[in-house]
Amino acid sequence: MLVILSYFIGPTPMSLDFWTGAVVMMFFATLTASMVTNSGRSAWFVGVLLLMVYLVFAMSLYLMPPQEQQPGKGVETIQQQAK
Repeated sequence: MLVILSYFIGPTPMSLDFWTGAVVMMFFATLTASMVTNSGRSAWFVGVLLLMVYLVFAMSLYLMPPQEQQPGKGVETIQQQAK
């Protein structure tokens, strides 16, 4: 929904072209959240586990920010080469 709205509201349209690190972080965040909520109980160390996962994500984004996409390396170029 946000991607569609970005064509009308935002200064530039959003795309669904994610870098590999973001996909891996979303996978681990989803896996961690499902393991935490699976038992139905919680304790203080479960909260610490969640905070540590997000701290690792924040440190990795700070130390290794995503690379800028080079012009001509997008999906449009790949589709044009396939034709």
